Amino acid sequence: MSEVHDDILMTLAGIAYGDPSKISEYLAAAQPTQGWQLAWMPDLQGVPDNFMFMATDGLGHYVVAIRGTYPNPFSEAYWNDGSQDSPFGEMVNWPGAQGAKISAGTNTGFTNLIALTDDGGKNLIDCLADLPANANITVTGHSLGGTLTPVLALHITNVSGLKVNATSYAGLTPGNKKFADLFGVGTALEGKVRRVYNTLDSVSYGWDRVWATHDFYQPAPEGGSVVSALLLATEARLKLGGYDYAAVGAAIPLEGVLEKPTIPCTLIAYVIENLHQHMPDTYLSLLGAPPLPFSIIWGSMTVPRGHDAATTAASPSGPVIHIA
Repeated sequence: MSEVHDDILMTLAGIAYGDPSKISEYLAAAQPTQGWQLAWMPDLQGVPDNFMFMATDGLGHYVVAIRGTYPNPFSEAYWNDGSQDSPFGEMVNWPGAQGAKISAGTNTGFTNLIALTDDGGKNLIDCLADLPANANITVTGHSLGGTLTPVLALHITNVSGLKVNATSYAGLTPGNKKFADLFGVGTALEGKVRRVYNTLDSVSYGWDRVWATHDFYQPAPEGGSVVSALLLATEARLKLGGYDYAAVGAAIPLEGVLEKPTIPCTLIAYVIENLHQHMPDTYLSLLGAPPLPFSIIWGSMTVPRGHDAATTAASPSGPVIHIA
């Protein structure tokens, strides 16, 4: 059975940011996922810190798509997700693997995911147990979802024995070198985990290659001495703390395309460029795929394509998350 292509996987990872009640509509509206249907959906009460859903093409492929950071900075979930991205603090032992550890934030996100249940009380593992033995299962996600992707794939493999593939986009390193070794030669996930990243997306260089981003965006916009100082401080803290972060899976680089700065303030232009390089639609563009059926505006809300709000800046006085 053929693997699921990147245009479909990244589209599903992007759709996870949208209004959960409209995911079936998004699947039908997005060209790469036309024909795909929901196979499992958590029963949501309010806005969970972490979210995922499973979709199928009806031909034996099942994809679990994990949402990245919740796109609304006026929501508690946004800040809780942000804390999950932090590499610092006490790391958590991975069960059954001596010396293998993941960050505390990653562990929180992972724990939240596996606790999600549908309206019948079934969690993801329960649902997967009902699938045909020859089902092709892939875990994917963007940003924080990308960080959690290999972690969830490893958990599924360990507790179910199912054959799982994993492809992350713009993810950070979830754990240390010994954790990364759990995906290496001789393991159940050997050759089944891919790490796709935009070469100009600074997020995807955390936390094993932080300093490598210090000279991004030549000739402009450059981060300057402020950004260099922050990167040096972060790199030093990671080394002194002995975190030993290591990337998981085969690296699949996408050659980034620099946007011409439109704002005179270099530091602000640098921040905007960082955001642009990290956005799901940028990844879709680099993959030659169409954009999502909704827009993520400045990382603060999602709106349908063509909505008036898609051409205006998000207003802090109106914390709208999903506009119908």
